[in-house]
Amino acid sequence: MKSISIGIIEDNLDFLQSLCGVLNQNPNLQLTTWNSAETFWAEEEPKEWDLLILDIGLPGMSGIDVLKTYHTVESRKSLVISSLQTDDAIFSALRNGASGYIWKSELDSLHDTIQTLLDGGSVISPSIAAKVLLSFRKPQTLIDPLGVGVEVLTPRERQILELIVEGDNPNQIASLFGTTVGTVRQQIKTIYKKLQVNTRVQMLKKARQFGIF
Repeated sequence: MKSISIGIIEDNLDFLQSLCGVLNQNPNLQLTTWNSAETFWAEEEPKEWDLLILDIGLPGMSGIDVLKTYHTVESRKSLVISSLQTDDAIFSALRNGASGYIWKSELDSLHDTIQTLLDGGSVISPSIAAKVLLSFRKPQTLIDPLGVGVEVLTPRERQILELIVEGDNPNQIASLFGTTVGTVRQQIKTIYKKLQVNTRVQMLKKARQFGIF
């Protein structure tokens, strides 16, 4: 059977030993380990493993930083095994290319997890899946440079905003959508509220600031 190359970046030596102990149960896995992102990148060998396993909370360069660079090659696969349970850590890892994210307490099914990833699938812990689902149910927000959260516009509100940018007035927008002028005006008020503005000029400025159009 073909050997499978796995790179591991983990600074906790006790956990690294436990992790390698589990992985070494499969003689076809060839392991290479580093205790920091810096030592990982210092290697002159090509970064071409079948799977890269890493923690997020590394000393110096974080696991997120590794993922951002590592996944500039789209075909690469990575698995985060971490104790960090914050939404920021989880979603940043997934956004930056991680194929899976599991807790350090979930090594019992690690071999199945690895096989799923190598087969092109994705694996996340059930509790992480719950966080992902919850994020879709919550009103999404945009963050401006001052750190102020703004609720994201609905598709219809975006359409109205784009039409306003193009110079259409409420009467024209109402005619286009087959609705009343009063409804359009109410939707514009909602856009004002979500963008936290009071005037048309402020609305257009804030929309550009967030890259809405």
